[in-house]
Amino acid sequence: MWFKYHALVVSLCSFLSYQTNGQSIVFLNNTVTWCTVSEGEQNKCEAFGRAIDRERGSFGLSYFSLRCKRAFNKEECMTMLDHEKAQITTLDAGEVFIAGRYHSLIPIMQEIYQSGVNYQYAVAVIRKGSLSDVQSLHNLRGKRACFAGVGTLAGWVIPINTLMKYGGMEVIDCNNHVKSTIKYFGPSCAVNSLIDKYNPLGDNSDQLCKLCIGKIPGGKCTTQDPYSGYEGAFRCLVEAGEIAFLVHTTVEEMTSTTFDFSSVKKEQFELLCRDGTRRAVDEYRTCNWGTVPSRAIVTSSATNFEIRRMYQRFLERAVRLFHKSKNDTSGFNRNLDNNQRGFRGEDLENRAGHKFGESDFNRGGYNNPNEYNTDRTWDRNGFDRRYGGADGGFNSWDRSNDTWDRNGFDRRYGGGDSGFNSDRFNDTWDRNGFDRRYGGGTSNDTYDYYNRDHTEPTNVHPIEVFDLYESAPRYGMQHNLIFSVMHFDYLHFRQLLEFYFNARWFFQDSARDFVQLSEKDQTYTGYLGRALDQILGVRHCPVNRMALCVTSDPEMEKCVKMKIALKAQLLKPELICHRGHSQINCMQSIQNGIADVAVLDASDVYTAGLRFDLIPFISEVYNLGTPDYYVVAVAKEEDDNTDLTYLKNKYTCHTGINMAAGWVYPLAYLISNKWIRGYGCDSVRAAAEYFTKSCVPGALSTEYNTGVPYDNMCDLCHGVSYRYCRRDASEDYFGYTGAFRCLVEGGGDVSFVKHTTVAENTDGKRKEFWARNTFTKDFQLLCPDGTRRPTTDYVNCNLGKVAANAIVTRGGYYGYNQTQINAYINLFIYAQQFYGRKEQDEFSFSMYYSQPPYSDLIFQDATQQLIVIPPEKREYSAYLGQDFMRARRIVDCNAGASAISYSIFATTVMIMFTFVFGR
Repeated sequence: MWFKYHALVVSLCSFLSYQTNGQSIVFLNNTVTWCTVSEGEQNKCEAFGRAIDRERGSFGLSYFSLRCKRAFNKEECMTMLDHEKAQITTLDAGEVFIAGRYHSLIPIMQEIYQSGVNYQYAVAVIRKGSLSDVQSLHNLRGKRACFAGVGTLAGWVIPINTLMKYGGMEVIDCNNHVKSTIKYFGPSCAVNSLIDKYNPLGDNSDQLCKLCIGKIPGGKCTTQDPYSGYEGAFRCLVEAGEIAFLVHTTVEEMTSTTFDFSSVKKEQFELLCRDGTRRAVDEYRTCNWGTVPSRAIVTSSATNFEIRRMYQRFLERAVRLFHKSKNDTSGFNRNLDNNQRGFRGEDLENRAGHKFGESDFNRGGYNNPNEYNTDRTWDRNGFDRRYGGADGGFNSWDRSNDTWDRNGFDRRYGGGDSGFNSDRFNDTWDRNGFDRRYGGGTSNDTYDYYNRDHTEPTNVHPIEVFDLYESAPRYGMQHNLIFSVMHFDYLHFRQLLEFYFNARWFFQDSARDFVQLSEKDQTYTGYLGRALDQILGVRHCPVNRMALCVTSDPEMEKCVKMKIALKAQLLKPELICHRGHSQINCMQSIQNGIADVAVLDASDVYTAGLRFDLIPFISEVYNLGTPDYYVVAVAKEEDDNTDLTYLKNKYTCHTGINMAAGWVYPLAYLISNKWIRGYGCDSVRAAAEYFTKSCVPGALSTEYNTGVPYDNMCDLCHGVSYRYCRRDASEDYFGYTGAFRCLVEGGGDVSFVKHTTVAENTDGKRKEFWARNTFTKDFQLLCPDGTRRPTTDYVNCNLGKVAANAIVTRGGYYGYNQTQINAYINLFIYAQQFYGRKEQDEFSFSMYYSQPPYSDLIFQDATQQLIVIPPEKREYSAYLGQDFMRARRIVDCNAGASAISYSIFATTVMIMFTFVFGR
């Protein structure tokens, strides 16, 4: 009858409800999914799940049914947890950073090792007597290196950061430290060096994959490669490399077994210290490159804190149930005689330099299982005293009063000292998990390690024994599956030696337990602590900041959003937003070092180069595939009286004063063809006297019009107050879209824009009122020969081709800095890789999208990509081309100022020369 009631209570665990802080938490499904990344991990996880189901009664209300889901790598695991397709997984400290920073995962438990610490040492291992030419870290350049994997803390981050600081490794790419490593080392193996996360631009070479040996499809240089992980990096060192970056336990693990490398001994290797000296493998405390936080169990930050507490209780109970040394403070199997020399707790705790239970990373809750228990209804083992917990129920601490033994069996039904007693002198179950009454035991156990006949009696029914810290060879040849573990063979070999020969071995850093992380510590920054400095160190950039100059409040707002977006991806240098009152002011700010870059129209690139020694280094690309566009004149299809050859007294719409498509090319065409009187090179006067009304943003500004202002040049403009006729986004009719809007609703007869403008603003592409009833067929292009063509035939009907907008920075003899330019290029290209989209995304940032009613903020909305301008074209005249230079000289009296001053000087010299020598 008791069994029936017990089964009923256990089944109710799948529909669990309890009160917490006044809130009722209901769990309809008590299943947790663990994400694995290899066949071995999957096998061990499934065995773990079966063991949990067998011991379901021992978990009480902390029970979860464990399911296992395999991913290709840890990155995919992080995504699965982020999307709630799995709940928990274990991660290396370096992976915890990626998980927390980019996937909103948080650590909830951390591994604790045999000596009570929660860290390991990062070491550099070489063959003894090798690399005789390496006297300092600088001498490692060009060597064959073996890494545990890009992103791992001890196997990548710490060595790379150390070499950047002390080994002469140059920063090749501020946002891709893999490139710096490729340049520094010779052929090496660092798995994941070619995946998207660490190769966002797709231009990493295969230098760090040349030593990798994966054969299966998708198996080379990935986590499936035999040289992946710390044990994989050691294999790489043994077989191909010259130096391996490991944790300090790896060499011991790999050389203490008979199935990894039977002929390889620990004494064949030594540690390379940061000062270039060598030490024995066991001297890792004085010869290491840094400390590494132990591995963590993570879950999604979206997980309710009460559920996280249940995960913690569940995992703590699992450790006690499925770790052979779960209740032994010395860390050894409880089946052993703890009174033998070397097994007493005080022997372990009193050895020199050791304080058991103390940790450099002291976390609340490790020595206080009830840290979170405020209502006192849950005992230290995670059981509710209201349901048989505490001293009368599942309490494993009071052995005199409970009915459940340490193995999860009820003494009233054969458990306890008479049943499943773990005492090796009085129990009926041997250390291998088999009942001596059915052929088990040390004398006639056919599964005993020393039984040589290997005969199996027909009455033996073995029970699967699961150990949380057992990996190879039971689940494959890979170590440290799911948790950091001691290897199966040498663990049992050590236990047997200690059991039979009273040998005393200390393996201080094998995983022994887990510590709960308190809520305030459940962040990746809190978990990593000072190790975060190492992770950010490899992302160091020699250029700290890049100030982008903008000219309006809407652009400033977009710049701030862009800054936040770039910072979210840790892109360097840091973007700073600078507000200038005009493009001319931005040019001055860049020249003076107040700002660093600005995005300018082609005509402004001319001004910036001529007057301020600025150079273009990145260009926009639109739909032509090249960094240029066509200048077109657009009129309404219904207006057949407007002709490009005769625009006198017409109403005209321009993008802005001295802008390429809206001013320079149209006026140059009209003046050079004698359609209007040029007044020398005074294009403002020519336009003012030829057109009746216009909107030419900036025409009244003394920065752009140094001559007489003409009010009719702004009569059609739409801005109010100080925004009226301004040459920035605060004027509604500024820019390409503004000039087209002027044509649609502002009374204009013709608009001078680029060839993509009509298509961008018609056929329902904009939601603003003025654009709702516009269609492409409602407009036509005015051709130079007096004819008209559809707006799509811009190749055959245009006023010329102009260089696209470009990003400029300091040039000249004193201002040019190649390191800065490379850093700026790098930032924009990476920004484009992450955010180079044209569509609105409320959860992200879009570089080529402007929030309505604005358009072309910072970058043109028509931009499809940014490309780097070749060095030979980073001079304004070379970038703009001869056609533009000729057009600008026609419309601008100051266009050839530098050439004119030179000509005057040359003429004066010639006159003086003639006067002196001609006498």
